[in-house]
Amino acid sequence: MGTVKGVDLAVNPVVVLLCLICLSTGTAEILWIILALVLHEAGHVLAACACGLKLLRVELFPFGGQILTEDLVGLNWKRDILAASAGPAASLFSSGLTYIMERNLSLVDFSFFMEFNLLLGLFNLLPALPLDGGRILKAFCSTRVGLRKATVIGSWSGQVLALILFAAGLFLGFQDPRAFNLLLIAGFLGYKAREELQMIPYAFTRYLLHKRLLPAENDMADGILTVAHSGVAISRILHRILPDNITVVLVIDGQGKVIGIVTERVLIEAMLTRDPLTTVGELLEPTVRCEDRRK
Repeated sequence: MGTVKGVDLAVNPVVVLLCLICLSTGTAEILWIILALVLHEAGHVLAACACGLKLLRVELFPFGGQILTEDLVGLNWKRDILAASAGPAASLFSSGLTYIMERNLSLVDFSFFMEFNLLLGLFNLLPALPLDGGRILKAFCSTRVGLRKATVIGSWSGQVLALILFAAGLFLGFQDPRAFNLLLIAGFLGYKAREELQMIPYAFTRYLLHKRLLPAENDMADGILTVAHSGVAISRILHRILPDNITVVLVIDGQGKVIGIVTERVLIEAMLTRDPLTTVGELLEPTVRCEDRRK
């Protein structure tokens, strides 16, 4: 669509298709829909700027939009939740403001705009990727089960929601042809949810690249001590690391004896340069083991 101050602006083809369908069926509310989508996305953009994130791309989707930033990689889960919540908050605020103006200023023909903003805000809060609620769920779950598993949870939630919308579109479409739009939205939602799943390797690598810098950027950080057998693969350990903590691995042998310590940064460096199936015990070979140190 274009570029403004280095930020790519785009409208997804599905939005264009829905607009054409609305125009062909004589639905005059299409301008209100576009305005609501723009306001929703403006909420995300303002929140991202307030958090100091560098915007790379803004794209309008049928159910809101998506922003791509240089810094939003899953390390700061509170910031991720704030950025994701801003869109639904903007939609709900627009709906409430329109309702107040309609009631107190005797405005007419604003009911659709109010109702669509309300629906847009509530729909985006559903805990399913790629919706904003799914990103909130992903950020929250990442503090419990790690970023990779949190993404899997959010993605599968999105695919289940897509199936529900598809079934609803088929059932309601024969009663009201406009409900067939749900089929298009369901297909797009399922596709994007599946895309989130397929992008896990890339997103996780990007996450690790940024996370390995945390110890150098902070004088102190919260830590988690993990005990792992020397034969455990480093990928298995890294899939469990949490965004707001530094993991230190206590390596034990078959008798439960501590044979060494491996830091998170060493694990990440090994993951990026060696085979992911490399065992944590192999990382102890070039370093001094605990038992050697006692000698």
